[in-house]
Amino acid sequence: MSAEQIKNIENLIPLGKGKKMVNWKIKRFTASGQNYGSLMLSVDIVVKTPTGSEEIHAIAKAIPHSEFIQKLFNAPVTFRNEITFYKKILPMLQRFQRQHGVKEVIDFVPKYYGSRLNLKGDEDKVDQDALLLLENLTVANYTTLDRTQGFDLDAAKLIITDLAQFHAVPLAFKLKKPEVFEREIMPYLRLWVPKQRGRIYLRKKLSQLIDDIEELKPVKERILKVFDESFTPRETRETFATIVHNDCWMNNFLFKLENGKPVKSVMVDYQSCSYGSPARDIVFFLFSSVKDDVLKDHYDDLIKLYHQIFMSTLGKLKCVKTPFIFEALQQEINYEARYSQFVHVAFMLYPIFIPKAEVRDITEHDAKMMLSHKIPEAQKRKFVFIVNEFIKRKWI
Repeated sequence: MSAEQIKNIENLIPLGKGKKMVNWKIKRFTASGQNYGSLMLSVDIVVKTPTGSEEIHAIAKAIPHSEFIQKLFNAPVTFRNEITFYKKILPMLQRFQRQHGVKEVIDFVPKYYGSRLNLKGDEDKVDQDALLLLENLTVANYTTLDRTQGFDLDAAKLIITDLAQFHAVPLAFKLKKPEVFEREIMPYLRLWVPKQRGRIYLRKKLSQLIDDIEELKPVKERILKVFDESFTPRETRETFATIVHNDCWMNNFLFKLENGKPVKSVMVDYQSCSYGSPARDIVFFLFSSVKDDVLKDHYDDLIKLYHQIFMSTLGKLKCVKTPFIFEALQQEINYEARYSQFVHVAFMLYPIFIPKAEVRDITEHDAKMMLSHKIPEAQKRKFVFIVNEFIKRKWI
């Protein structure tokens, strides 16, 4: 898939009777460093209608040609899963909400226009012609924020509110319709785990980073112990288990701003969704993407806000709320922070803080490139902050 052409684009969007796609313009959408797992193209389409014409402004998400990126993100599986999320799972969850009288259903997801796995109509194969067409949110004045700066309190509150609903609605669906959840949703929720060779390389990079930061050397063995334990297979704890996004970092949230203040957020990139604890997303989001001073002053407030929205959402869907008391959520957070999210956060700092001069196009990515740049001081400071916060909370 190139920036100059999308094959058979006129067959991607169901337009309805009397409408016909007559013109379109395609170009690269994201700059290097904004997206790592897929090729993103902007598509501006003119549609002829019985009464005139209309425009569709979309983003086409395609599989990159890079074999490394395809393997890293398990593209044949994750691309199918993301298409299924937009095409099938999200509408199912929204119908479920409406059936329970909820008027303000999940709305922090871009509009879905169309998709395909290939050009042959083969439902068993994802190839280079696979495509997912979504609303171009920048046309509606949504924007990403500086990934190196982190979110302020207002932005963090918006995202925490959306995450609580994102987790609570499928959890309620699971509790109310367990057989449907198992049959229609679970097959598309697979957690990606690095292979043994990749883990050895990651451990080496983490060890080198600690050696380069004097104040962390005394706790090096404790940090590496947490790294090793992160890859121990563990059974899913069913009480809170739901759909988990698994990639809640800066670049996967867009905001509408009013007078410079975020008033609405949208979450994108559902290719890594899995079945597990919502605490995975909570911990990863807070410690990878929120300003340090906001976490210091408002961590407890943000967790309480999450729980409040989570419980309110379950209540609107007429679910028993007893198993989900605040103390139970805290236990989930403590567990996931200790056994899964420290490593996740630590290595997310590499793409977050990679110097702009060293950012490469998605077609050039490989494992060494993604982790071999000279570590900026800002990344070191953030890593020290995370280690100290995890130690303070007895997660390390």
